[in-house]
Formats: sequence, C-alpha cells, structure tokens
Amino acid sequence: MGFFNSEKKFTHLKPTNPESVSREELREFDLNNQLTKLALPLAQVWRDNHPDAQPGSEDCLDECVLAVAIEMAIAGEAVGGPMGALIAAGGGITAASVACRRVL
Repeated sequence: MGFFNSEKKFTHLKPTNPESVSREELREFDLNNQLTKLALPLAQVWRDNHPDAQPGSEDCLDECVLAVAIEMAIAGEAVGGPMGALIAAGGGITAASVACRRVL
C-alpha cells in the first residue's frame, strides 16, 4: 500500500473559499514575502562575514537575526510607507528570522 489510498475520503477538510481571504490579508502576505526576499541578501552577507557560524547554533541564529533586523529597521525608516510600517510593526524581525534560518 502506498501513500495514496483512493478509498479514503478527507471529509474533515473544508473546501477553500477564495472570498474567505481578504485583499488586505493577501496584500500583507505579499509584503511579508517581499520583506523576506529583501532580508535574504542581508542574511547571506552576515553568513559570509561569519564563516565560523554553525548551522545548528541558536547563538549564531540570534546574532544573524539581530544584525539583519537592525538593517531592515534602518531601511524601513528610510523607505516609509506601507513597507516601512510593516517593518516597524515587527515584519523585519520575522523576515530576518526566516532569512537567517535559510542561510544557516
């Protein structure tokens, strides 16, 4: 027997309604993804400048997140607008965390 069993029905899953996600939620999701894309090069630079960083080290992860989040905050202040507001609301820290986890 494989992973797929055509006999089973997933009756506990509810169909997705495209109207259930607001435009604001989609916009915020898109902005968060853009922030992560912007944080990735910063995290990579941090990684390149710290060749002894250990992939599983929480200390290294914390240092990377802090450094990237600071750079994101500086950029957010300079840019302003919706992106700056999202960064100021903590989006920069979230993006930094995701980016640092990817490079470490």
